Amino acid sequence: MRLASCGLALLLTTLGFSQQQAQPPPYTTPPTFPEGQQMPPDQKAPPPQVLSTTQVEQQIQEHFNAEPALANTNVGIKADETSVLLTGTVDSDVQHALALRIAESYAGDRKVVDKIKVRQQT
Repeated sequence: MRLASCGLALLLTTLGFSQQQAQPPPYTTPPTFPEGQQMPPDQKAPPPQVLSTTQVEQQIQEHFNAEPALANTNVGIKADETSVLLTGTVDSDVQHALALRIAESYAGDRKVVDKIKVRQQT
């Protein structure tokens, strides 16, 4: 009985010490700047670049032309200050979705108006 009590006490003591040693030391972040120097003041991000309607049309058309999946399509682009109008025809829903995705990527804050027709597959 005495031996069991001593063994249990030894086991509990060992567990207590192992839990204390398992904790990692507190992490401190090393200084980014050498001692005595101050951090630079916060800077604002530059304002977003606003593209003209012609630039938006050109970017979208260039990406349409560079996309092999849109090679045999007839998609027109017309942009104004608030929207980008897509017209024409494509052969499949995949081409339609790709054209929309490209236009939305380069339209900026302009709304993309989808007037593209998908040819019926027979």
